[in-house]
Amino acid sequence: MPDPSDHIAPAHAEVAEIWPRDGRIRVLGHVVGVASGAGTLVARVRDAAGTELRLAAEGRGNRFEASVPLDALASATPEGGDRVWDLYLVPDGSDDALRLGRHLDDVPGKKKIFTYPAQHAGGLWIEPYYTVQDNLSITCRREESP
Repeated sequence: MPDPSDHIAPAHAEVAEIWPRDGRIRVLGHVVGVASGAGTLVARVRDAAGTELRLAAEGRGNRFEASVPLDALASATPEGGDRVWDLYLVPDGSDDALRLGRHLDDVPGKKKIFTYPAQHAGGLWIEPYYTVQDNLSITCRREESP
């Protein structure tokens, strides 16, 4: 008989809802593999080592909620083409950054299924999206390519 623990997802921050509107991207979810969802939301730019934005994540039990203000994201985005920010949650009392994603449902390949509206801030079109690994990231495109 298979061991049920073989099918348990590794520790991560499971996204339940994404609300891109009103100048922010609000993310709600729960943590898997750790006790608390409160902590810090960390956004890191791909291909720009050391560029990150840290924001408070509220939590109750294993649930978390965080908002990414678009003005802060736009002003922290390095110059030079389009950029991608990968999102992580660092729970209070932990040093581990948990990747935000949606893995515990029956919908693989979210990148081609779920789309979210882009918002404009600081000369950028900013849009959340799921990666090919069903993790949550944010793309920032220069104004000339909406």
